Amino acid sequence: MIASIRSEWLKLRTTAVPWVLAVIAAAVTGLLIVTVFVNGGRGPAGGPGGGPDQRLGTGAVLHTTQQLRNLAGAGISADLFALLLGVLCVTTEFRHKTVTLSLLVNPHRPRMVAAKIVTTALLSIVLAVILLAVTVTGGGIALSAQGGSFTNLLHQVPAVAPGMIVVFALFGVLGVGVGSLITNQVAALIVCLGWFLIVEQIIQGIWNGTTRWLPTGAAAAAANVTRGRGVHVALFNWWEGSLLMLAYGLAFAFLGSAILMRRDVT
Repeated sequence: MIASIRSEWLKLRTTAVPWVLAVIAAAVTGLLIVTVFVNGGRGPAGGPGGGPDQRLGTGAVLHTTQQLRNLAGAGISADLFALLLGVLCVTTEFRHKTVTLSLLVNPHRPRMVAAKIVTTALLSIVLAVILLAVTVTGGGIALSAQGGSFTNLLHQVPAVAPGMIVVFALFGVLGVGVGSLITNQVAALIVCLGWFLIVEQIIQGIWNGTTRWLPTGAAAAAANVTRGRGVHVALFNWWEGSLLMLAYGLAFAFLGSAILMRRDVT
């Protein structure tokens, strides 16, 4: 198993995909930091946490616990990149026909999938740490420039960091599961992006109470940040959101592994 994990780590480390995703995720996080300030600390999507009088346009600064927590956890909205990393970890093998060689070296398919899960989860954790560093650095500088307290922002990092790290790791696991289930790279990416960018928004718009049960709602709860659409959404507690995210990730990983075991890869 250790050898399989090392092999998967070598594949990811020596390809451009993880590095490109990390750079794009960092850039997106920078834009989200700006969005948090523009929305008065109400989160990337304009969720609750501040009123109109707390917008930067009025000269006010972020100061409440939830506002600072949303700023520290702004990178949580880039969790989709961890999902894409997991998807690409599997589908790239099928796209470039290297899966046959991989299975010749390691014919035990569940072990190969397990190695991809572990490797992607670890790399997703690294991505989460990078985005936390970008958020604290960039957000702290912007907050200090507005007369806010950088120290107070740092105090919110322990409340956000564990959940954010868990969320990214579980999104990576979910991506491996989806990639194992849908091995066509284009189809898998379309399904993932379509679900998180379109379908979830439609579901939330029609049935607002379902937000807490969706992956994005569970992720926001696990990371202790507010992520809504201008209305208050009651999310689960952080541990409930973490368990729900774990259930999503393991369910897709198990289903994808089971199907991959019976799939002809030639």
